[in-house]
Amino acid sequence: MAWSNQTQSARMAIIYITLGALIDVWTALYYFLVYEKNSDSNSLFWIAGFFFSGLALLIIGFLVGQIGRAAGKAEVAPATTGPVTTTPNPVPVVPAASLPMENRGPQVAVAPVQHVGPVA
Repeated sequence: MAWSNQTQSARMAIIYITLGALIDVWTALYYFLVYEKNSDSNSLFWIAGFFFSGLALLIIGFLVGQIGRAAGKAEVAPATTGPVTTTPNPVPVVPAASLPMENRGPQVAVAPVQHVGPVA
């Protein structure tokens, strides 16, 4: 099954937002339940690192979602309500030379030129 870019960006946004939120929740739980009872500077470094990493993932997720929505709107082609009709270019009419009848030569039947269109 082929996925469009819009569903791919939406899926990535959900993953980033979910991971960022889970990291922040577990970091906050550790800080309030464990760290306050047993504090040292090394643990605070890891707590702050995980918390801000989770915030960065949340921000990335929100930005990916907005970018994906904007790209999806740009990719949608406008719908037409009816069949598209084109008029072929008119065949130019070359006026007959203004020569006397005796100087024109024999009359030859020629098929009209038809516009075929571009060759694919």
